[in-house]
Amino acid sequence: MNKERGKLVEIVETKNISLKGYTFIEGFPDLGLAGTIGTKYLVDKLKFEQFGYIDSRIFLPMLRIQNGVPLHPVRLYINKKNKVAAVVAEQMINNLLASEMATTLVEWVKKKGIKRVISTSGVRIPEGKSIYAFASNERSKKVIKENKVELIDNGITSGVTALLMLGLKDNNVEAFCLLGNAKNNADYNAAAEVVKAICKLTGMSIDVKPLLEDAKKMEQVLTEHLKTIEESQETKADSTPMYT
Repeated sequence: MNKERGKLVEIVETKNISLKGYTFIEGFPDLGLAGTIGTKYLVDKLKFEQFGYIDSRIFLPMLRIQNGVPLHPVRLYINKKNKVAAVVAEQMINNLLASEMATTLVEWVKKKGIKRVISTSGVRIPEGKSIYAFASNERSKKVIKENKVELIDNGITSGVTALLMLGLKDNNVEAFCLLGNAKNNADYNAAAEVVKAICKLTGMSIDVKPLLEDAKKMEQVLTEHLKTIEESQETKADSTPMYT
C-alpha cells in the first residue's frame, strides 16, 4: 500500500498495477449526477476490480455501508481487459478541495502513464442535445469531432472537472469531458447518454436498458443521499458547471 502522510489529498493504491496506456474515467458528483451514476454503472456491470482509493482529511465523516462494511467515499477501479481505470466518488468536492484534488489527479495521471482521461459531468440545456463535450486541447477536440459528439464552443465550468481539464491542457494526454444533458437531480437518462459516449470512445460494450429500468427505483435513494450530504455542510458546495 502506497500512502503519503501529510498531504491534503492522497491517492492510495492498495494493489500495484501498471496503468500505462490506459483510459481513466473520472466520475465525481456534479449536475444531475450523470457522470457519477454512469461511471458507477460501468464499474458494476463490467465488474471492475477495486485497486485503491482517494483520501482526504477534510472529507465529510460520512461513509456508505455495503455488505456490512464501510466503503471509502472515493474509490479507484480497474478493468484490465479493456485497459480502463475509473474513480467513483460519493463525496461532494467543495471549491476549497477541488484545486488540490485536480492537481493530485493530474500528477498521478502523468506518473502512471495514462494516455486518455474522460471526465464526466452534467449540463442543463433545455431543448438541447442529449450529450455534449469539451476538450482540454486541440488534439483532444479532434477525437470528439471524429466521434460526432457535440462540442460546447463557449461557456463556464468549475470544480474538479474544470481544473482537471486545465491541468491536462499542455500535456501529452488526451483529455475531454462528456456532459449528459440533465433535467433533474439524479438524471438516469443523462447518465445513460454518458455511458453510451464512453463506450463509443473506448470500444467497450454495455446495455444501458437496465440503467433506465432502475431509474425510478434508484432516483429517490441517490437524491436523498445527496441531500443528506449537502445538509451536513454549513454551506452548500458550489461545484456545478454552468454553460451558455
